[in-house]
Amino acid sequence: MSKKLILAAVLGAAYATPALAANDGCDPSSSKSVIAVYSNRHDVVSMQLLTTDIYLMDPEVVDENGMLTVWKHLPGPAGEWAPAVSPDGKGRIVFDSNRNRGERQINASELFLMRASGLGPQQLLTRGSSASWSPDGKRISFHASASGTGTHINPNPGGPTTDSAIFVETVGDLLEGMAPRQLTHPPAGQIDDDSEWSPVGERIVFIRKNRVNPDPNNPTSAEIYAIESDGTGLTRLTDNNEEERAPAVSPDGQRIVYSCRKGIRGGNTLELCIMDSDGAVTVVTGNAVADLSPRFSPDGTKILFQRPMANPPPNQGQQTWIMYADGSMPEQLTAPPGIHNFPSLAEVRTNCHQDED
Repeated sequence: MSKKLILAAVLGAAYATPALAANDGCDPSSSKSVIAVYSNRHDVVSMQLLTTDIYLMDPEVVDENGMLTVWKHLPGPAGEWAPAVSPDGKGRIVFDSNRNRGERQINASELFLMRASGLGPQQLLTRGSSASWSPDGKRISFHASASGTGTHINPNPGGPTTDSAIFVETVGDLLEGMAPRQLTHPPAGQIDDDSEWSPVGERIVFIRKNRVNPDPNNPTSAEIYAIESDGTGLTRLTDNNEEERAPAVSPDGQRIVYSCRKGIRGGNTLELCIMDSDGAVTVVTGNAVADLSPRFSPDGTKILFQRPMANPPPNQGQQTWIMYADGSMPEQLTAPPGIHNFPSLAEVRTNCHQDED
């Protein structure tokens, strides 16, 4: 099956556009499927975290080389990353930005909200990283410093702080300056990050790991946990001597895809794993490169993820890929100029009023 057919299969019957509520403020005729990424394609020379912007790629159109085309560039004044598009079809995007970092570390970020149409952005008046939407599109989970003063333990986009924990709050309350509710309270010496809300129910999965690891490139303490959004039901889902990273739940809530440090062929590299509801784990990739930021397609049959190119130009290695959930038929979807990271497939209605958040 060609790349175009794979994309068509993703988009075919995958979306059931959310029903429009009364006075929802959105025009259903403006419905559009997008893949949101962050990229430095507009400036591949400067430092990545100082120049990345949010881009919306068009999954219905590919160029002469079979790569996705840009539908909209949403530029910012500094580094913007980790876009998360609301599941309610309103085209709201929560993302990280270091535009207000001042003298803090390069990946010190606040959360912002904007429309896929480009309206905004509005600051959510809280520091934090890597937001994930609740199924109703009203709340987000994210990780942040529990004290508000923790420093980042690495320079990666959305990297956790020395006292990182998971927080939850409604977007409307964050816009008004309400303090978010701390959901997790990791034991001394441990931190939580990489939270992802299940598309169904109130379950949130996240990573818990030691604050300091003997080998920061292979934190064997990093495990997957789950918790309900009210703070109950904390459950450890993995227990091994390998790193787990960036879990995401399938549309039916029964599977979790994540990066796992298995190194099937290339030694100590990150592959993609899928955990079933009974705890059984299947490794679905096996190569010598890092497979990162996986997300299920809306019908649960495909996985979007990022993987580095072979011999890429400087600052342009990581690209968006798609494959079937069993690991078959991986296809590269983006190419230089620039990186194209943290892919997220969503349906948006771009003609929505800004005051409907």
